[in-house]
Amino acid sequence: MIKIITCFWNVENYVEKCIESIKNQNMTEYKVFLVDDVSTDNTVDIVEKMINGDERFVFIKNKEKKFKLRNMDELFRNEELFDDEDIIVELDGDDWFHDENVLGFISEKYEKNKNLWLTNGSWVWSHGGLGFSAKVNPNTVRKDPFQFSHLRTWKIHLWRNINQSSLKYDNGNYFISGPDVAYSFPMVEMAGDEHYEFIPNILVVYNGENPRNEHKADTAAGTPYEQFKTHQIISSRPKYQKL
Repeated sequence: MIKIITCFWNVENYVEKCIESIKNQNMTEYKVFLVDDVSTDNTVDIVEKMINGDERFVFIKNKEKKFKLRNMDELFRNEELFDDEDIIVELDGDDWFHDENVLGFISEKYEKNKNLWLTNGSWVWSHGGLGFSAKVNPNTVRKDPFQFSHLRTWKIHLWRNINQSSLKYDNGNYFISGPDVAYSFPMVEMAGDEHYEFIPNILVVYNGENPRNEHKADTAAGTPYEQFKTHQIISSRPKYQKL
């Protein structure tokens, strides 16, 4: 079954469009896990109104700040909520599906290729420009420029084979910045070329207007982005072997 994970914080201006893009899909058999990470604006009220009565949506309202990576990891390791063969589709709460055929297209990909465990697709900026995303090399993904971008989908058993230490700093806390890098590298390496496919089709609209996007982080002059520093830590860790 397709299960969508959507994590967010203070996205009152964008979350309605995100949820609408899910509800407007031609494919209607799916489950959505919406995770609010202690928003302080009107996000929670908007989400509750949007999903009222729709049992396909599960709304999780955190009482403590966890950030994206911890939210995802705690969910995916819950065997009561997810089966090993579930297909996970990641959609950030301030982004939206490009059109109404995205979920059907993804479902068909996995149905036709039983060896498929992992995909990444292509996207456009909300202002219309083409985003960066490309096929990655499982053997060199830690050294190459990061291109394992949206739309990311995977069989959940891949995530569950990630050692939790790979998702954390040396002090045992989950990475706050660069979560996509932390889980992408292990899954790409474990899937290898035979279980991975790049999809050139445009599947997601990435919201470049949100001032809280990580790539817009404001740092002191001359100081690398926190995301870049996290990328360096993860890239230096041992490579995973193919499953």
